Amino acid sequence: MRGQSYRRAAYLIVASGTVLALAAALVPFYDVGYQLKGLPLAAVLTPFLLYGGLVAALRGPWLLASGLVILGVSLVVVGSERFLDYDGYRSGLVYWLPAATAVVVLVAAYLFGRARPGEETGARPQFTGEAV
Repeated sequence: MRGQSYRRAAYLIVASGTVLALAAALVPFYDVGYQLKGLPLAAVLTPFLLYGGLVAALRGPWLLASGLVILGVSLVVVGSERFLDYDGYRSGLVYWLPAATAVVVLVAAYLFGRARPGEETGARPQFTGEAV
C-alpha cells in the first residue's frame, strides 16, 4: 500500500510539472496578452515526461526524491527566468538545466532505486507448475 502512495505523489509531481511547463510557455506579448511558446513548453515538460516513464521502475523513496529534485530545480529556474527577471529566456537556463538535472537524477535513481521484478507492484507470484 505504501508503494501506491509514492506513485500517487509521483503522478502529482508530473501534473505539477505540466502546469509549470505551461507557466513557462505563456509569455507576455507586449502589453496586450500572452503567447504560448513551444520551445520553453517542451524544454520544461520533457524532464517530467522522462520521470513519468520511470514511475513503474523506481522504488518508493527514490521515486519520490528524484521527482521532488526535478520539480524543485524546474520551479527555481522557471520562477527566476520567467517571473522574476523575464528577458525572453536569453540566458538559456530554462532550456538545458531542467533536462540536465533530470538526466543525472533519473540515472542515479534508476541505478540505486529500481524495483526488482514483483516488488512494490502488487504483482502476484507466478505459478511455476511445481508441486509443493
